[in-house]
Parts: sequence; structure tokens; C-alpha cells
Amino acid sequence: MNLSFRFARAFTILVFFVLTTGFTILYFAFERATMRSAILKLEDLNAYVANKLAQDSTYDYLTIHHRQTQVKLLPSDYKNTKEKIIEEKYIWNKSVQSYINKITVITYPVIHKKRYAITSVRYITIIENHFLISIIMVVAWIMVFLIILTIIVGVLVSKKILEPFYHAIEEIKKFSLKNNRPMSLMKTETEEFKSLNRFLLKMSESSKKDYHLLEELSENTSHELQTPLASIKGKIELLMDSDLSEKQLLTLSSMNDELDRLSSINQSLILLAKLEHFEKSESNHINFSELLSERLQYFEDIFEIQNLSLTRNIREEVYLNFDENLAIIVINNLINNAKRHNIENGKITVTLTEDYFEISNTGNPPTIPTEELFKRFKRGNPDQNSIGIGLALVKKILEIYDTEITYHFENNFHTLKINFIK
Repeated sequence: MNLSFRFARAFTILVFFVLTTGFTILYFAFERATMRSAILKLEDLNAYVANKLAQDSTYDYLTIHHRQTQVKLLPSDYKNTKEKIIEEKYIWNKSVQSYINKITVITYPVIHKKRYAITSVRYITIIENHFLISIIMVVAWIMVFLIILTIIVGVLVSKKILEPFYHAIEEIKKFSLKNNRPMSLMKTETEEFKSLNRFLLKMSESSKKDYHLLEELSENTSHELQTPLASIKGKIELLMDSDLSEKQLLTLSSMNDELDRLSSINQSLILLAKLEHFEKSESNHINFSELLSERLQYFEDIFEIQNLSLTRNIREEVYLNFDENLAIIVINNLINNAKRHNIENGKITVTLTEDYFEISNTGNPPTIPTEELFKRFKRGNPDQNSIGIGLALVKKILEIYDTEITYHFENNFHTLKINFIK
């Protein structure tokens, strides 16, 4: 549910609550006002009759007031501390076939040193149920109309007010670190949206600047480190071709291996840094079957040298939305991993279907918890010549495509499985 409909729903609930509460308060207030008005009129009538009796003891109150008022002379020993008595009583009226409210007001004035009891009565027809239901139905229809009107107006007004916000969301979706186009945000007079636009512009420009600095740093680091490494490696190889003792050759060979390892770590870390800012494309559909077959063909000679048997179960024409270079890194690392952590005369099985890619190899049980295999610089077998970053790279690349990789070891087989997202 979007914001416009949330606002409309909130307004609708508010209108319903206000109308319901307002009608209830209005009903009881109207009934109370009617009762209070009748009581005040009866009190005024009693006061008027008392004033007339004070002026003329023969005042014909019965005729003039249509027997609405009764006057009674109280005995001199009558004990009453109240100035007036107000009574309300619901009674059934046969003539109108309805309940009426009988209101009686009794006052006790003293006229010419004599206490009287002046009683005035008034009848008020109460609201009958069917009439009350009719009023409720009218209010209900008004309520329905107002609710529908509130929903329509609420949605339209909310969309109009929130238009800069929705526009900003669309611009965020289009934002790309690699694209130099600045964010085009809608002009608005709303202070909150102005603040949001300023923040988005500042954040986007800062992100692009940081991205380009990191990209430049990665490229410079790669170049500046690889050049001296290659120079040192070349000089070591020249020395190894010279007349040296066996101990010196072994030392130089060890140094050469460490340089290879250092160069590999450098390239892997630079690649990991670049992957943090890699943006996938939705249009990179590659023939994964063909790519996998090519890479296996590349490794065939190495498998033969190490006496490893390869079993292929590759389905043809499996296409994936994947960057080709990253797919090659994933395949190479997984094959290298299966080769490196294998045993003498071991086996490798590669399976590709429409739903998953799986590679299994024989090997010794892992020496570290399996959940740590995908962390950087973690090696399942410390004795192997590995920098322990290959599976971390694979996992990082697959995260870009929201794909998971799983590992399990069973019957002396290491199995890595990638489930494709459809």
C-alpha cells in the first residue's frame, strides 16, 4: 500500500470517528437542551403565577394557563427546606400511542406570609425508535458519501502533495555511480522535500566522488604494486638461470613462489574492492554451458598431469544473466578449488542443469568449520598452496546476483552447489 492510500485510509478513519462521535454527542446534547429548556420555562411560569397571585389573590391561573399550573396553599406547619422540586417521568400516552416525558416543576413561594406549592407540568414527546433509526440511516448515508469523497480527495491530494517524493524515488532508482548524469529532482515549495532533495544531491555527488577515488586508488595500487613485483620476479628468474648452488636455487625458488602468492593476493584484493561497487546489468545473458565447457577444456591437461578423472554432466544451452568475466572467475576458482583440494588419482564431477551448477571432488575432510570456508584467508587445508580467498571471491560475486552457494562434505566428496534464481 503506497503513501497516498495510507493517507486516504487515515483520513477515512478520522472522518468516520468524527462523524460517529459527533452524531452521538449531538443526539444527547439535543435531548439535554430540550429538557433544560422545558424546565426553565416551567420555572419562569411558576414565578409568573406567584407574582400574579401576590398582586391579585383571585388570579384565575387554571383558565389562563389551561390547567397547566396548579396552586396549593400549604399548612403553616409544613416542613420543606427545598426551594423547588424537578421531576421527570416517562409515561405511556394512549392518545398519541407513544411514550412521553412528563416534566414537573414544583416551587414553594411565600406570598403574603403564606407558603404555596405551585406545580407546573409539561409533556415532551420523546424520539421514537423508528424515527431515531431513520435519522441514523440519513447520517449513515451522509457518512458513506463523506467517506467516499474523503478517499477520492485524499488520494488525489496526497498524490499531488507527494509528487516530489515519488519523483525523488524514481531518480534514486535511476541513480548509478558510473553515470555522470546528476539527479534531476522536482522543484517543490514543501520544506521537508526541499531538505530531502538537498540531501539526495549531496549524497549522490559524494558517493560518485568516493567511487571514482576508490576506483582510481584501486587502479593505481594495482599498477604500482604489480610493476615492482614483476621486476623482482624477473630478476629472481635471471638469478635462477645463473650458476648457483642447490641451496641458493631452493631459496630463490621459494622467494619466487612467495612473490607469485603476493601478486595473487594483490590482484584478488583489488578485485574484491572493485566488486563492492560493481553494478550488474540486466541484459548480460551468457551461454553458461558453453563457457563452462571452454574452461574445463582449459584445465584438462592439468587434470591429466595430476591424474584426476573428470565427469561432465552439462546441459546444453543454459543461459544466465551474468557478467562473462565474473562468470569466468567463478568457474575458474571453483575448478581450481576442486583441483587443489583433491587427492592422488582423485575425481571431479561437474554438473550443470537449468536450476543449478554443482562441482564435487574427492578429498580429505575440511580442517575448519565449513561456515568459515567462504571467509577471506580461510583455508580448508593449510598444507595446500592456497591464499584462501578464492571462495570468498566466488561468494562475493554471487551476492551481486542475489545467488547463494552452499557446501557440504559427504562420503569423502566436497560439493559446492550454486542454485540459480529464476
